[in-house]
Amino acid sequence: MNSVFGKRNYFKKAGFLLLVVLSMPAINVFAQTYTGQVSVDALYQNYQKGSLFTAEASSFYDGQTGKIITHYLSPTEFYKTINAKGETTIYLPDKNTVSFMQNSHYSSKTELLYFFVNNLTQDMGLRHEGFTQINTRRENNYIITTWQAPPGMQAISTVELVAENFTPIYAQYFDNKGAVKRKIYYYDYYIGPQFLLPKKITEISYTAENDSTIRRTTFSNIKTGFEADDKLFDFKIPDDAQKVDF
Repeated sequence: MNSVFGKRNYFKKAGFLLLVVLSMPAINVFAQTYTGQVSVDALYQNYQKGSLFTAEASSFYDGQTGKIITHYLSPTEFYKTINAKGETTIYLPDKNTVSFMQNSHYSSKTELLYFFVNNLTQDMGLRHEGFTQINTRRENNYIITTWQAPPGMQAISTVELVAENFTPIYAQYFDNKGAVKRKIYYYDYYIGPQFLLPKKITEISYTAENDSTIRRTTFSNIKTGFEADDKLFDFKIPDDAQKVDF
């Protein structure tokens, strides 16, 4: 596995340096789902071909309904609401327009925040996508599970998930020729009373030969229960918003 577990990993492309530190504490796995509320701030960074794209957002998760409401602050302000049924609503304040879509394959249950808050990290949503677990092995303190892609999926053949102390730290996606097409690192964990959440996620996608896209998600200001910032929960789309195609 290219000795991903040995030393620290450094990625440098066109002057862009990402230092990934995998420092996982020893913890027990949580069995229960979380029915409370969670609020987080997020910074999204996308680096490709020498350009850095940045977006900021705040999200609120309601464990009673499974709804996730996200307020994107930049570069364009809009609100996105998604529930467990896959009903998605997009509202643009500057244009006062609202769009609707329903797709069960892209429900709140497929969101990263949902996986971690509800302690569903054993497969990171792969089972929902039709993947089948075909192997499990141990390397030192790491448990590695291998997942076979469903029939008809051409871009990806298998996925390996790596966990330390039952905590996801790494995933890699292989194509039909065995080449790695995508790597994801989960690290710098928030440790809460009911769940864990990586505050930093670095994803590397190999889009073409000698080319890649690096994405980093940074979660901050994580609040749970009664401390969660619920102002997004009270957000209502104006009655006079114009309906437009998604």
